[in-house]
Amino acid sequence: MELASIIVPVYNIEKYIEGCVESLLAQTYAKTEIILVDDGGTDKSAGICDEYAEKYSRVKVLHKENGGLSDARNKGAEQAHGKYLFFVDGDDTVSPDMVEKAVCCAEELHADMVFFDFESIEEDTGRRDRYHYGFPQNQCMNARSNPELLIKSPSACCCLYSKAFWDESGIRYPEGLHYEDLATTPRFIIKAQKIGYVGDSPKYYYMLRQGSIMRSNNFERSYKDRTYVMNFLMDYFNGQHLEEEFKKELEYLVFQHCYFIPSKEIILADTKSMWLDRFRKYVVSKYPDIMKNPYISELSGKDKILLFFMKRRMYRVMNLLSGMRKAKDRMKGQ
Repeated sequence: MELASIIVPVYNIEKYIEGCVESLLAQTYAKTEIILVDDGGTDKSAGICDEYAEKYSRVKVLHKENGGLSDARNKGAEQAHGKYLFFVDGDDTVSPDMVEKAVCCAEELHADMVFFDFESIEEDTGRRDRYHYGFPQNQCMNARSNPELLIKSPSACCCLYSKAFWDESGIRYPEGLHYEDLATTPRFIIKAQKIGYVGDSPKYYYMLRQGSIMRSNNFERSYKDRTYVMNFLMDYFNGQHLEEEFKKELEYLVFQHCYFIPSKEIILADTKSMWLDRFRKYVVSKYPDIMKNPYISELSGKDKILLFFMKRRMYRVMNLLSGMRKAKDRMKGQ
């Protein structure tokens, strides 16, 4: 049984960290080390981490000055001794068999990476949505055999990494940026020779909570970081002479992460925001025919409806539909 290292960045999440660590201690795969990276928070999180380390020998705590999520992940990976790496955010939880299923797949396929499905949970409504990657199971993939790998969720938390692959790649999470996963996961996918997938059930539970980085209303920061990351990715693919080969995938990433997702977020907060047009102009400047991308035709029915309203600037209708959906979810949760 190979050692698996689980890196958990921790920053001002005293309300959530116990639930996260308990889900990691409950793994059916026993040979794990849990590295809690205290990123210099100001609440009781660090003390809670120390209590777990005193109680369980497989829990280790790394205390450091605040450097952000990317720095915490990178520092944690440096301290890892396992054959495999997992990254788990400290306000999320995981299924009991996450490590076991992913490691078994990696061992069977000699994989550099293994993806698995996740479930998002809205803290304020209780709504749960499964993100299904939908890859072929029990077989090796890579970017050339399955280019759609590049357009799926770039979350760092929904895959296993071979530590040898991680070290040899030289790829690390960029510090000082939001959307660091988007800047990183596609590069790992390009480098990986063998990628596996476990899709029998969600293995990761992602908490969507108010106040988190990904639910911030700082749209100026969102614009700067999202466009920087996409420019960085396009430059990377160009430098690897892969821009033409994966043009459809890069174009869709621009659509998804610099138009569709941020526009939905902005419309919910401020339909008159200048950043709606800024994002729109950015994507058209990169890919004038972006709406003809073939992956857009594969959007879910709900997303196709939202895109229809978005393109026609029917923002009030979008907000009405969102309000009705949240009210329905709250009633279900009562």
